[in-house]
Amino acid sequence: MYTKVDKLLLAQANKYNVFGCLLKEGPINRAAIAKRTDLSVPTVMAITGELIEKGFIHSIGKGESIAGKPPEMLEATPNAFYTIGVDLGRTAIRIVVNDALSHQAFCHKEATGDPFPSDVFIGRLKKLIIRIIKPFQKEGSKILGAGIAMPGLIESGTGIVINSPDFGWRDVPLQEKLAKDMPFPVMVRNSNHALALNENGDDGDGYKSTFCINLGYGIGAALVIGDELYSGAGGASGELGHSVVEKDGPLCKCGNSGCLEAVASGEAIARQAQALAAHHSKSKIAELCGGDPAKLEAKMVFEAAEAGDESAEKILGVAADYIGIGLSTAVNVLDPDRVILCGGLVKNGPAFFDRIKARMDQHVMPRPGRRLNVMLGTKGEYSAAQGACKALINSFWAERALPI
Repeated sequence: MYTKVDKLLLAQANKYNVFGCLLKEGPINRAAIAKRTDLSVPTVMAITGELIEKGFIHSIGKGESIAGKPPEMLEATPNAFYTIGVDLGRTAIRIVVNDALSHQAFCHKEATGDPFPSDVFIGRLKKLIIRIIKPFQKEGSKILGAGIAMPGLIESGTGIVINSPDFGWRDVPLQEKLAKDMPFPVMVRNSNHALALNENGDDGDGYKSTFCINLGYGIGAALVIGDELYSGAGGASGELGHSVVEKDGPLCKCGNSGCLEAVASGEAIARQAQALAAHHSKSKIAELCGGDPAKLEAKMVFEAAEAGDESAEKILGVAADYIGIGLSTAVNVLDPDRVILCGGLVKNGPAFFDRIKARMDQHVMPRPGRRLNVMLGTKGEYSAAQGACKALINSFWAERALPI
């Protein structure tokens, strides 16, 4: 016998099933919704009536009918609510605002600047988010929350930045500080986890497991199994950049020596080029930075290599080899059927990607029937911000916290 609580939970589950069906398959008629959700037509009519009244769905008119009365077609209302996704990169902040259909309604990018002290940076970020959402609040739409993608070790649930070598932060309660005085919840996640969630696509795009590596200012990774992120026992999975690949190698910001990030990241490439330019003033690398090595960035090294600078080619070749070796280790341990390479480093032409893949293929253990697809990311520079939105929405669905 159902208790009152059981009935309320069942009614809520039915409402979520109907709304989810409309999000995924709309425009759709009530009879089709009933068929997809295994609910009765009267139940679907009652639920859709409530959702229409609350503004979460709307009618778009009559659909086609082979015989009989044309059915009324329904779809989710895009501006019923919005989510904000923020990607905090060491060189750039990228922000997106997504509508209820997870379509991007707005995007913004600006330089990260100095992240010290953290309180000042967080205050600036809070003002930026509030400024961006004002136009959406004016139209009367609800802001569900903000998802923040942050590099480093993030404590699951609390959103405390335990250690972010890129930002130089330790034990910073970012989620708590951002949420203070905000009119909506804030959720902080690791940026590589957010990136992987978005690059994985819907239901894994048919792949059983995807390993996604982010090659930019730093290096990080994440594993997605089906459409579920593997976050590890404490939410700290994917720190491939801090696996040691060179004994007694350069000191890494994390405190270890010889980390993959210390020898092959965008920052490491720029650092090696700066040392080269300081001693070879007539090199192409020195020319591109105007004779000031401090201005050198990784993209200039790619430009120099493209122009035939052998020193630049060597720097990039060594970095690509290290990355390929690191990826081969991940593949040998995790056995994914897809590897996605993302980030600024792999946007600089095919040669770098090809060198990484060649080195990875050389060290991956052969296995009968293995079909490993290695590819570039396809979701664009706002992918991690989109992933932060996706993680936020997923949490609302899991906790049945949508305001429907």
